[in-house]
Amino acid sequence: MQAEEKRIICVSGGRIGHILTQQDYLIMSDNQELPAYTEMLELLKQAGAMQEPAECHGLLSALLCGSDDAVRIWLDELLTEQHEGDLLQAEAKQMLEGFAAVVKIQLQGTDLSYELLLPDDDDVLHERVVALAQWCQGFYLGLGIVGINDLDKLPDDSREIVEDMMQIARIENYDEQSEAQANEEDEAAYAELVEYLRVGVLLIYEELSKPDNVTQH
Repeated sequence: MQAEEKRIICVSGGRIGHILTQQDYLIMSDNQELPAYTEMLELLKQAGAMQEPAECHGLLSALLCGSDDAVRIWLDELLTEQHEGDLLQAEAKQMLEGFAAVVKIQLQGTDLSYELLLPDDDDVLHERVVALAQWCQGFYLGLGIVGINDLDKLPDDSREIVEDMMQIARIENYDEQSEAQANEEDEAAYAELVEYLRVGVLLIYEELSKPDNVTQH
C-alpha cells in the first residue's frame, strides 16, 4: 500500500468516523486548521504516544511559548519509544510535525486564530471539562520542561493566567452526577473559560517573546 493510500480511521462511540490521510493534514496545514479531537486521538495512537490530545496540545503550546526548539522537544516527549522501520509510526510523526506547524502559525499570527484542541461542543460537558483540565496540565508541564519553574519570574499577567491553569488542572469533582445537573449557565461558564485560556496563551506567548521577560535554563 502506498503512503498516500494509508488511512487513520477515527472511532468514536463505536462508530467509524472521518478517515484521515496525509493529504488531509497538508490541507489543514495550508488552511491553518487543527484536526478534530477524535482524529488527533487516533493519530497519537498510531504514533505510539500515551498522552491525550488536549494534554499534547497544551504541552506543545507551552513549549512554543518558551523554546526555539519546541517541536523537537515535544516529539521527544510524545514518542518515547520509536521503532526503526515502523512506517506507520514514521508517517504519524510526519503528521504530528504538520500539526505542530499549524499551532505555531496560529500562535505567531496576528489574526488571533489560535484555538485550544478540545472535544467537540456536542460531546458531554463532563468529557470537555476533563479534557480542559488535561490541557492545563500539559501547559504547566511544558513550562517546567523549558525551565520556567518559578512563576514569580513570569510577567504579572502571565503568572496570573498560569496560576489559574493550575487551579483548573486540579479539577476532580466534575462527574456524571454533575453532568446530569449541568445547565446553560454551566455551558456558558465552560465557554468563557476556554476563551479566557485561548486569549491567555496568546498573551503569554507575546510576553515571553520579549527579551528578559523570564529567566530560562
